[in-house]
Amino acid sequence: MYTATLMPSGEKIVINEKKSLLENLKDNGHYIKSSCGGHATCTDCAVKVVTGEDNVNPPEFNELQLMGNVFHITKERLSCQTFVTGDVTIDISAHDKKEDERRLKNKTAAFASAKKSGPRVRKREEVDEILKERQERYEQKKVDGQDWHKHWEKEKDQPVKRFGGGKRPKEFRTDHIDHERDAKLRAEATERRLKREQFEKISPRSFNDSLKDKTNKDKFPVKKSEQQEDANFCSRPAAKRDREETAPRVIEKAAAPVASEERPLRENPERKSFRKKKD
Repeated sequence: MYTATLMPSGEKIVINEKKSLLENLKDNGHYIKSSCGGHATCTDCAVKVVTGEDNVNPPEFNELQLMGNVFHITKERLSCQTFVTGDVTIDISAHDKKEDERRLKNKTAAFASAKKSGPRVRKREEVDEILKERQERYEQKKVDGQDWHKHWEKEKDQPVKRFGGGKRPKEFRTDHIDHERDAKLRAEATERRLKREQFEKISPRSFNDSLKDKTNKDKFPVKKSEQQEDANFCSRPAAKRDREETAPRVIEKAAAPVASEERPLRENPERKSFRKKKD
């Protein structure tokens, strides 16, 4: 159990650490305003932590959404989300039951009076006076020429009124359209589309058949040396073929015999041999 000192009265209460600060204050008979009932959807139950900031739990996500991460500046916490872990001093001077009741009464007074009075009923004299004023305004508009009724039948000598309308719609121009040419082009396009679709339905030919059509073997026959080279290439291992394909090709020239100008070595009987003689 921990102790909480309430300001400005200076009263000390015992705090149950398993309950929130709002529940502890209500259990001890103190008024704390709360609109959501302790679900962290309003900021009415905010209190100020005077001392013992380290003896309360850190703000959770729901509280940070409403209050922001400014506890180190304002020292304000939601009492419904605050759990005490040590001795603290709490300022609850912002929670006054009489002041809240007065504000609520002033807020609902206008609705209550409107409900009791009911709908407003005008007398006959008031209705006649309103109709008379409207008729005078209508007559004044007619004198000024601001009359919309059958304005198209009036003489053209009168000034044009800025009513934003009064013009009859014009017909669409269609004399430049050649319907016969469009029909002919449309028929040709349809015929081309049908031919293209019919050609696409034909099954594709195999690769060998296409290759036979592209290759003219009569005019350009394959040499026997090339056939033998291809056969040898296919019979070699795959790894060796890959190395030969990727390796750069170097054309080697035959080395011509070079005549040596040096004199031939003669036998020297006095030359000693370091080789071991066989027994």
